[in-house]
Amino acid sequence: MTAENLQRLKYIIGDIIAASAGWLTYSMIRYHLTKDSAMMAYYDSPYAFLTTPNVVLGQIFFPLVFIFIAYLSGYYNIAYVKSRIQEFSATTFSTFIVSMTMFFVILINDSFPERMKNYELIAAMWGCLFFFIYTIRFLLTSKAKARIESGKLYFNTLIIGNNETTDNFLSNLNTKHKELGYKPIGIVRMPGESQKVNHSIPLYEESEIGTICSNNDIKTIIIINEKNDKGHIYNLINDLFKYNIPIKITPELHDILTARIRHSNIFGEPLIDIAQNSMPEWQKCVKRFADIFFSLVSLAILSPVFLVIGILIKKDTAGKIFYSQERIGKHGKPFRIYKFRTMVENAEKGNTPMLSSNDDPRITSVGKILRKYRLDETPQFWNVLKGDMSIVGPRPERKFYVDQILKSAPYYTLIYQIRPGISSLGMVKFGYATNVEEMIKRAQYDLIYIENMSIAVDLKIMALTIKTVITGKGL
Repeated sequence: MTAENLQRLKYIIGDIIAASAGWLTYSMIRYHLTKDSAMMAYYDSPYAFLTTPNVVLGQIFFPLVFIFIAYLSGYYNIAYVKSRIQEFSATTFSTFIVSMTMFFVILINDSFPERMKNYELIAAMWGCLFFFIYTIRFLLTSKAKARIESGKLYFNTLIIGNNETTDNFLSNLNTKHKELGYKPIGIVRMPGESQKVNHSIPLYEESEIGTICSNNDIKTIIIINEKNDKGHIYNLINDLFKYNIPIKITPELHDILTARIRHSNIFGEPLIDIAQNSMPEWQKCVKRFADIFFSLVSLAILSPVFLVIGILIKKDTAGKIFYSQERIGKHGKPFRIYKFRTMVENAEKGNTPMLSSNDDPRITSVGKILRKYRLDETPQFWNVLKGDMSIVGPRPERKFYVDQILKSAPYYTLIYQIRPGISSLGMVKFGYATNVEEMIKRAQYDLIYIENMSIAVDLKIMALTIKTVITGKGL
């Protein structure tokens, strides 16, 4: 188990213990607040009340409900270097949601005629849960922070860029930003940069990055660039994605790459993770949970439709029912996408990739209907369950076309921050692409999506997708 996963496990175990203590304390407070009521006449002591089936079941399920809500809040996504403000707000929000859920789902049946008594019970539950949860989280976070600042806990870091800014950055790490825990183990020189060794840290060439990452357990890659060569930076980032390591850049370089207006560094966080999108952590968790839930439901509901489609495909032309193809996914990782076959078998002769068009003779009669209503894409719910894809995300392409797109539009590499999707803003706004130029135009919509990712945007894209399916404007 990695150190990050061990730290996450500590938070989960701590939350379970705290939630159990919170429920027990609340149950005792509840007994004393309501012991003079008629419904408490059956219990002659606190022990008699605490051993009732409802209270005991609550003792079991209350921690589980909280862990689920805490997961959706995104609290467990970040193991180290947690923001105190974010930790406080996440704890406040998740404990409130759990308290209200437990009260209205489980305890509403024995609510009291006196409205103030109900308010007191809700406040008691929220207060007990927040106190125990936040106390344990605060202690765990403080201990981790102390270990990082003392140098007992650190993260092997590779710095790409050997320039004056790099020298300043290294100096700040030893003074202002010890709490980040970065331990530079090497500096990679970019083309045209100095061969001077900074702070006695080994100097390497770009060709050695793979070896450095595999031999030194690199946890973070930091890119510091002064020349602002966007083309080279994009290509470099594209090569780095395959290592599945957080890639961080300076705020100034982020502004240049994304064409955003330069912003001030308000809270002293010196770097931006270019390998992760800016979607809030809780929305990332909700998005993934929704992907799994809706994929399971869709596969179950559509299974009879799949059977009918399979029979129609077999009766229409000889060949397989399903068609699989290698595509490039998150962090540039290849995966196999699954679709219903809409073309004749062996449509790409000589294994040479060929894009389709509206009047493509390779498309079967059944295939035209499937493509029109996007039914050929529905097996990709399996890809979503596996974690290769999301319901909403950029359109995944084959490496053959990715390489061509990157030559003309190197910024395309930024879409590898997230999982590709069954549907995308590019697909609902642009549609199918028949050549590389159209692929690049469609990719611009996907980049707009990444810059504006949210649950609300996903819901809008899903609504547009449903409209496309119903109206049959799939081609």
